[in-house]
Amino acid sequence: MGQSVPLFCLNLANALNSLELEDKIRALVEAQGFHLLGALWKPARGRHILRVMADAEDHNITIDECAGLSRVITDLLDSYPHEFPDYRLEVSSPGMEHPLEQWQINKNVGRRVEIRYLEQEQTLDWVGELLAADDSSVTVAGENETRTFMQEAVRQIVVIPKF
Repeated sequence: MGQSVPLFCLNLANALNSLELEDKIRALVEAQGFHLLGALWKPARGRHILRVMADAEDHNITIDECAGLSRVITDLLDSYPHEFPDYRLEVSSPGMEHPLEQWQINKNVGRRVEIRYLEQEQTLDWVGELLAADDSSVTVAGENETRTFMQEAVRQIVVIPKF
C-alpha cells in the first residue's frame, strides 16, 4: 500500500508548484461556496490519486455538489497536462468519522456526538446530543446529565451515525 502525503508536500518540477496547486484548488472550492477540508496526493500503481474533501457551511455537501467540484478541479488539472498526465480525482464529503471543524459544529446541533475534552490534565470522552454551541462553549446532553464544555477544553467532536 502506497504512502499518502499531504498535497503541500508534492514535488512538482514544472510550472506549478504544490502550494500554488493547493491555493488554486482552495480558490475553486471556495468560489463554489464550500470549504476545503483537505487534499491528499497519493501515488498508486504508476498514476496518482488526488483526494479532495470539502463541505458546506450550512448543510452537508451533496453528491451532486461533489460532482460539480470534481468538474472544476478536473478542468484545472487538465490545464497542466505535463504535470498531471495520468491521475484519478476523488471529491467527497469528510465523512462522519472526520472531526468537526469549528464552523461545522452549529450545523450539527441536534445530532448525537462524541466530544473529547481535557479535564484536570486528562483526556476524557462524553457522548450525547449536541444542544448548542458558540465561540466559547459547547453544550451536550448525555444520558443523565447535560454538560457545557469550554471551547479551549474541547479537543475534538465527532458525529455518531444513527442506524
